[in-house]
Amino acid sequence: MKPLSSALLPAAMLALVVASPAVLPGQTLAPTITVDETDCIPNNDNGLIRATVQPEVGGAEVRLYFRWDDHGPFYYVLMDAEGAGRYWTTPPKPIDENHQVEYYVAVVDPQGTSLGESEPVVTPVTGDCDVELSREERGMAENLVVGETTDEQLDDMVYGFLCDGIISRIGSDGVLRADSICRRCIVAWWDKPEALLPAAVLLGGTTVVEASPSRP
Repeated sequence: MKPLSSALLPAAMLALVVASPAVLPGQTLAPTITVDETDCIPNNDNGLIRATVQPEVGGAEVRLYFRWDDHGPFYYVLMDAEGAGRYWTTPPKPIDENHQVEYYVAVVDPQGTSLGESEPVVTPVTGDCDVELSREERGMAENLVVGETTDEQLDDMVYGFLCDGIISRIGSDGVLRADSICRRCIVAWWDKPEALLPAAVLLGGTTVVEASPSRP
C-alpha cells in the first residue's frame, strides 16, 4: 500500500475527525439508564423503584417521573444513590381507582435540562402486592417531596395518589414549598371527631383516640 501524499493528508485527517465521536470540553456523555423490573406496586401503599445510571453525572439529579397511567402530566420524586450507579426511591401511594402507574427515570442537570431518560414503564397496582421497605426506605416514603412539571399542578392534589407521606412540593418553577393541599386535608380530618372512626375506640360513649397524626 502506497503512503498518502502530503497533499492528501489534511483531507484524510479531517475525515477522521468528522467520523470519530468526540466529547468537547464542558460536554457530558449522555448516561444510559436502566429501570429494574418491578412486578407490581401496592394499592394504598408505597412501591419501591430501582434503576442503574451509567456513567453517573456529577451535580445532576436522578429523578423518577411518575403518573397515574395515561392521566395528565407527570410528577417526580428524587432518587437516592446507593453506590456504583444504583439508585432507588418510593413513589406516593396509589388511590383505589389507580390500577396502573407509568414512570421513567431521568438524569437532570442543575438548569433542569434532561441529560438522559430511561424507557417508560407501566406497572400494575394490586391489592396483594407485597413490598417490604427497609427503615430507610420507609423513612423516605413518609417524607416525600413531590415535584411538579406544569403550572396546572400547583395547589392541587397529586392526581391518582394519596396525600399520606407527602410533606412538600417543588413547583414547575423550581421553588420548594409546603404541600398546603395535603396539609389542609389532614387538618380537616383531625378537626372532625367523626372522621376518626373507626380508628377510635368507643368506651362508654367516650371516644378514645389511639394516636394523633404526626403532622397536624
